[in-house]
Amino acid sequence: MTESVPRIGCVPYLNARPLLEGLEGCVAHVKKIVPAKLFDHYQAGEFDAALLSSVDVISMDDSEVVDGVSISSKGEVQSVVMAYTKDLQGITKVALDPSSHTSNALLRIVLEEFHGIFPDYVQSESIELYKNARLVIGDPALSLRKQALGSDVRFLDLGGEWFRNTGLPFVFALWALKKDYTNKKEISDLLRSCKNLGLSHRREIAVLEDDPDFALYYLTESIRYDLGVEEK
Repeated sequence: MTESVPRIGCVPYLNARPLLEGLEGCVAHVKKIVPAKLFDHYQAGEFDAALLSSVDVISMDDSEVVDGVSISSKGEVQSVVMAYTKDLQGITKVALDPSSHTSNALLRIVLEEFHGIFPDYVQSESIELYKNARLVIGDPALSLRKQALGSDVRFLDLGGEWFRNTGLPFVFALWALKKDYTNKKEISDLLRSCKNLGLSHRREIAVLEDDPDFALYYLTESIRYDLGVEEK
């Protein structure tokens, strides 16, 4: 595969759809994988650029960030939540989400530094929600919130908690680009152009979802796509 057709790794969530507008097809080879696994594939050299968890990007010295693009929030993010049923202070065990390193790290900050809660953390998707709590991210979190309407399941929105305690936006994901990639300027410009195109097409993206009104609200009010002074 030649560098004229970049290999792009992305996440399979609604919030990333605006960043892929016009990118899939002949412009680039795009593959969608959950964040934690995407990081492994990127490190293995399978992608020239990838939309990685911010925690993973910070840990690398062989990559650089594409300026001007992120997946972030300034307030409730809707799709990164801890689901629980008992009193928050009574939580003793939390199942982390193995698909995201950033969200797992943020959950620890929110619980320990903001709420003074120090539960046991387990890597499991099968933990019984009614006895404990679990972190859910991405489209599964959006679906769970709808399914739980009218039930006793509560949700701690991590984006909202971060903003309430810091007054700052939280950056969940960034485009990472290998420093030795030959056409860095071209691919960076391409990713920024796709973002701008996608932001103008959010209504068209939302109408394809089961709940278009909520999807549009989510893509326009909950998720932010810039990487400016505030986000840095």
